[in-house]
Amino acid sequence: MRVVKSVQTKVCVDGSLMKEYVLDEPLTPAFLAFLRSFGTVREYPHMKRPYFSFEQEHFISIKGFAGDASVEVRYRKETVDLTADYFHLLLFYFREGEQGIRKMHGIIGSIRERMKIRLP
Repeated sequence: MRVVKSVQTKVCVDGSLMKEYVLDEPLTPAFLAFLRSFGTVREYPHMKRPYFSFEQEHFISIKGFAGDASVEVRYRKETVDLTADYFHLLLFYFREGEQGIRKMHGIIGSIRERMKIRLP
C-alpha cells in the first residue's frame, strides 16, 4: 500500500498539520489490525460506512473509512518534522507482517529518543 497523492494539507486551530491522502488501494481490516501494534484503534461499524480512528500519542492520528482509499492524517505541531514520514513507513512495513512490526518498533524507539530531547 502506498500514497498516490496528497489531496489537501491544512494547519488546524490547535497548530497540528492535517493531510488528506489517496492510497493505491483501500484500507483493509488487516491494516487496522497492524495499526493496533502501535496505538489505539477505534472502530465504529454501526455507522453507515465503517469508520475508524487510530492514535499514537505524540506521533500521529489517522481517521477514515474501512474499505476506502482516502485517509486523513494529523501530525502534532511539536513533532511534525520527526514524524512526517511515519504514515508512509506504516504503509511500507505493513506488507512485511510481523517483521514489519518489529522494524516499526525500532523506528518508533529512535523517534522517541529524539522527542525526549525536544519535549518537556
